[in-house]
Amino acid sequence: MAKKKAVEPDVRRARYEYRVWGRQRSARKKLARMADESSKERVKDCYLLVDDASWNAKVRDNTLKIKQLVEDDAGFQRWSRERHVDAKSTPSPFDEIFEHLRLDRPQRGKSFDLRKAVKALDDVPGVRAVFVTKYRHRYRIGSLRAEATDIQLRNSGDVLHTLSIEGDDLDELIALRKRLGLLDEPNLAVHEAISAESLR
Repeated sequence: MAKKKAVEPDVRRARYEYRVWGRQRSARKKLARMADESSKERVKDCYLLVDDASWNAKVRDNTLKIKQLVEDDAGFQRWSRERHVDAKSTPSPFDEIFEHLRLDRPQRGKSFDLRKAVKALDDVPGVRAVFVTKYRHRYRIGSLRAEATDIQLRNSGDVLHTLSIEGDDLDELIALRKRLGLLDEPNLAVHEAISAESLR
């Protein structure tokens, strides 16, 4: 792939995240009791997996969403996030991927089938596309957000279970993590877990 464009993540749009894996039944029950509000949703994503785990990219509703790891602090990862509708604004290597997938077509009102489009990535070294369906229960606890999600890998049918908390206030997040009993759990981003599971 071409040399990477210099990208300065927009830290104003960065949030702290802590994500653990497994059913986490006790933490899920606690979240449901603590939540000020909650909702459920089902979403379909196509993760674009590259060798550099500091990039988390997916296509949802024909829009490329990219997160870039800004820092690790107290076991939390801080990610900046952007949506991209053209290759010019997209950091490398995702600018090339954007062009291979022809993700500009939906914005121009052209027909588009992402499942067919990812076949163009077969010739692009260092990138894999993995389709997933997420069944997500979202919670709001004050200014913080949380979710309990079951992620089904569409090719294998395997299901991963995850729970995450996120927000801007690191001290509040650390306190919530403690209340949920998640202190000793490793933090692993979705794209890394999906990558490992899809290679089994």
